[in-house]
Amino acid sequence: MANTFLTPSVIGREALLILENELVAANLFNRSYADEFRGAKVGDTISVRGPASFTAQEFTSTTTTQDATESSRNLTLEKHFDVTFAVTSKQWTLELENFRQQLLEPAVSAIAQSIDAYILGKANQIPNFVGTAGDPPDSLADMVAVVKKMDDLKVPTRGRIAILDSQAKADMLGNVTQVLQADQRGDGGAALREASMGRILGTDFYMDQNIASHDTNGPASYLINSGSGFAAGVTTLTVDGGSNTIKVGDVFTVAGDTKQHVVLATNGSTSITIEETGLGAAVADNAALTFETTDHVMNIAGHPNGLTYAAVPLELPSGAARAEYIADRGLGLRIVFDYDGSTKTDTISIDVLCGAKVIQGDLLTRVLG
Repeated sequence: MANTFLTPSVIGREALLILENELVAANLFNRSYADEFRGAKVGDTISVRGPASFTAQEFTSTTTTQDATESSRNLTLEKHFDVTFAVTSKQWTLELENFRQQLLEPAVSAIAQSIDAYILGKANQIPNFVGTAGDPPDSLADMVAVVKKMDDLKVPTRGRIAILDSQAKADMLGNVTQVLQADQRGDGGAALREASMGRILGTDFYMDQNIASHDTNGPASYLINSGSGFAAGVTTLTVDGGSNTIKVGDVFTVAGDTKQHVVLATNGSTSITIEETGLGAAVADNAALTFETTDHVMNIAGHPNGLTYAAVPLELPSGAARAEYIADRGLGLRIVFDYDGSTKTDTISIDVLCGAKVIQGDLLTRVLG
């Protein structure tokens, strides 16, 4: 196909296919696409739908009708990923296939890597954790523990996934024969197929080099600081008596509460905000907080609906020569053509505005490594 047909629309469709093929995490988690948010900018907040909540009642003689009220979560559009590159007259003479291989694929691959790393970094919002910090899962017993954790959290058995870093994959391949024998899966693109480690114990395992780590300051000896303690469901806790600084992403338990928690915000080391579901039980004044104090890799296991990724349409710039926004199935890219008269060079800009968030933390667990 000659270069005269390389329009923003044509390049956008090609780029979107490449993007889907290059993504791992974004193909595994829930993708929300909202056309009504056209014109959004970095820092804007959109509302992401959550599931309705119902209570199963025992029928006696009458039925009580429950309102089907959907929950919602605010999601901040934090990232604006962009790759802009110059195209010379010589490069414009390339046919589409060469243009794709030499220019488009490397550009979109860079964006895909950034998107995956961003999504997987949201593991620091997951309150649940299993495994040993600093010791990657490397045995069948470790995998069974991950599955048990999901069972305990009542994660739906259908659609379970686990995403591990390269070290965990290497350890498992070397020590767990079931990994080598597992059927391979991966339905969302080339990268997803290649990342698949197979279906083991009812869970589809994948490897992603962009798995994030959490470096903790090792907070210790913190106590609840409230004369009356805190009731179940409370999300802001005052604390005292501790040593070392509490960080966002630290995970811990509180004496008297069997739930695990994650720090989402801090006010120095005197007040912390935890996940939206809050405490699982009432806790007393001076109840001890026990933190995970060892740095660890944040592998992820659970259900795709626990985390959402949203890409929203960007406005087409009025000053650009040609531009197009191409979207499909929750993925989207803006393609902008422009011309630099000072260098007499065409430029192509590919960008995406997106956000990601853990919206149902009870469907996910951090697998320490």
